[in-house]
Amino acid sequence: MNRGDKMSFRILDLIPVVMSDSLQNTLLDRKNLGEEIKRKSNGAIELEIISLSKGSSSLEYSYDEVYSGPYILQKVKWAEEKGFNAVVIDCFFDPMLDAAREIVSIPVIGPCESSLKIASQLAHKFSIISPTPSGNRIVWENIEKYHMERKIASIRFLDFEVLELESREEDVRERLLKESKKAILEDDAGAIVMGCTGMSTFANFLQKALKKELGYYIPMIEPLRAAVFNAINIVLMGVTHSRKTYAYPSEKRRIADWEDG
Repeated sequence: MNRGDKMSFRILDLIPVVMSDSLQNTLLDRKNLGEEIKRKSNGAIELEIISLSKGSSSLEYSYDEVYSGPYILQKVKWAEEKGFNAVVIDCFFDPMLDAAREIVSIPVIGPCESSLKIASQLAHKFSIISPTPSGNRIVWENIEKYHMERKIASIRFLDFEVLELESREEDVRERLLKESKKAILEDDAGAIVMGCTGMSTFANFLQKALKKELGYYIPMIEPLRAAVFNAINIVLMGVTHSRKTYAYPSEKRRIADWEDG
C-alpha cells in the first residue's frame, strides 16, 4: 500500500453486468467519483472501474445473479492478482459477496450491506426506494442477513426497470421524490436508501429536492458511495475478512464450463 513514503492504494469498482448504452450515465458517474476521490486524496487513492464481458445486462432477479456469478468471481480473483487493495461489487443485491470473500484475501464490499449499516447509524428507521418490485425478495433476504429488519420503515418502488432509468430520467426524478416523501411523511423514515446502484446519478437531485420540499435535512444514502468509502476505511484500517467466517474453499474436483481465474 506504500510507494516510498507515500501511502497509495487502489479500489476496484466491479460493475457486475455487461455494459450497454442504457448505462452510459451510470458509467460516467463512476468515472466522476473516481476523479473526485483521487483529487481529494491528492492522488493517494485510485478508483478503477470494470464491467463484465459475459453475463446479464442488469441484475434484477436471482437468475441474473446466477447467470453472471462465475464471471463476477473471475473478476474478483483477477483484482487480487493485479494488486488491488479492495473490490466493491457494484450492485445493491450484493451478488456473490460471500463466495467472493472466500476466494480472496483482500476486502470485498457490498453496497447493500454498507448502505444499510450507514443508514442505521444516522436515523432510527429508514426506507429503501427500489426501481422495481422484481428484486424485493432478494432485498428482504439481505435485510434479514444483515439483521436490519427492525430498522426498515418501508420499501417503496418506482416501477421502472434498471435499464429504463436513464432513458426516462424526468419520470424517475418525479417518482423518486414522490415515493421518498411518502416514506418520510407516511412511513416514519428518518433516512432514505437508494435501492439500486444504477440510481446513483439521481443522488444529488434527491438530496437537494428533499431539503427544499421538507424544509429540513434527511440523510440520503447512495449505496455505491457507501460501499466505496466503506472500502477505503477498511483498507486504511489494515483489516480484511475473517478467515474463520469466510474460510478458503478446500481443494477438490470441480468441473465447469468456465475457467476459474
